[in-house]
Amino acid sequence: MKDVDSRNWRVKTTNPSQKELNVALSKAKENIHTALNRFETNQFTYEQVLAFLRGEVAYDSVDSYIDSVIKESRSSTTYQDYKNTLNAFKHHLNINKSTKVLFREFGSYELLDKFKRNALNKGLAGTSINSYFNKIRAVLNDAHDKGYIYEKFTLKRGLKVTAKPSKPIQSITSKEFEEAVSKVNSIYDAQALALYLLMFGLRGMYLTDITALKDAEFKHDNFDNKDTYLNIFNDGHEYIIHRRVKTKNRMNDDLVIRLDSMIPLLINITKKLFRITHEGRGLISDNKLALFDYDLSDTKLHKNLWDVYQKRIRKILGFSFKTARKTYNTFATELEVSNTIRDILLGHAPQSINERHYVNRQTVKLSEKVQQAHTEILEDFEFEKLSMMLYVKMMNYLSDKDIGKISGILDSLVKRVKS
Repeated sequence: MKDVDSRNWRVKTTNPSQKELNVALSKAKENIHTALNRFETNQFTYEQVLAFLRGEVAYDSVDSYIDSVIKESRSSTTYQDYKNTLNAFKHHLNINKSTKVLFREFGSYELLDKFKRNALNKGLAGTSINSYFNKIRAVLNDAHDKGYIYEKFTLKRGLKVTAKPSKPIQSITSKEFEEAVSKVNSIYDAQALALYLLMFGLRGMYLTDITALKDAEFKHDNFDNKDTYLNIFNDGHEYIIHRRVKTKNRMNDDLVIRLDSMIPLLINITKKLFRITHEGRGLISDNKLALFDYDLSDTKLHKNLWDVYQKRIRKILGFSFKTARKTYNTFATELEVSNTIRDILLGHAPQSINERHYVNRQTVKLSEKVQQAHTEILEDFEFEKLSMMLYVKMMNYLSDKDIGKISGILDSLVKRVKS
């Protein structure tokens, strides 16, 4: 302290490091002033003041909080969802992407109301806006629970978009798909219909599920023999064990899906078509039971890849990819498949308290009923027949070499379908 002038808190010239120390002292006083000012205006909590003065990240912006705390404590999918929500917030409020959003701005009623009105005016669906609000609330309350903001966030009444009457559930018939196959006029038409058929044949998967097949577990007579439930799948058939992307972090069961010859062949031929249209992009999986190999957290790539086929399927079939799942469920209902079996087929968690706490869904008999129901749904939809019709169309876009590799398999399948 002998080298410090207490009258102005400056280091005396007698100290050889006077210049450097005065710069550091000036910066420390500035930081103290900033921290106290933000504390007094409720921008910093006590914990943030200490973190700021220690030179640690104080998370004064939502951007820094999402890119650090959220990123480290959540799955990559959840982190990306919150990141996209922040980007949407900036987009609909005309805030530059590089501008940091403060917590008080993210939770401001006026800004959130403006965000909603602007988003609605640009045609964003009410359900999407409500979903954004839920994620905004989750981020703010996470920050509150960890002591980075003062008040717990409550979404004020009137902000959420009132739900409109639900639209009629859409599903397709075998005849409609058959007519779509007859309209195939390009390799992209064929790919779009093949993807739709795969989604149906794999129990109503979504786009992300088809992409995530690269992470599915493949089994062929190598289930655990010590487990009676799993042992029944050692029956000579091929299976994949898949966890739906949408519910992978919940208590939903894995999907154990039997693969008869049609599904692997459909994946095989579709992949050959994708190698043509997406050559050199590094997107195609080497896994024989998967199409793609890219990170789902790359939302830009995922959107760009699928947008083409989203538009193509609507044009040639007249329905979106999501109706594949609804169609599968509708066929199951028409066949009077029980709610329990239907939920297992679709990867849904138990619906009732009774089933959630008292029903063992992994028994031999239930599993046999699930596989039987799946087979009956495919038969009722004429899955084999429609697959063969689509294969004929797809062959028009394959090389002679590729056709030669699968012609023998197709011949035997044609005989089986005709018989």
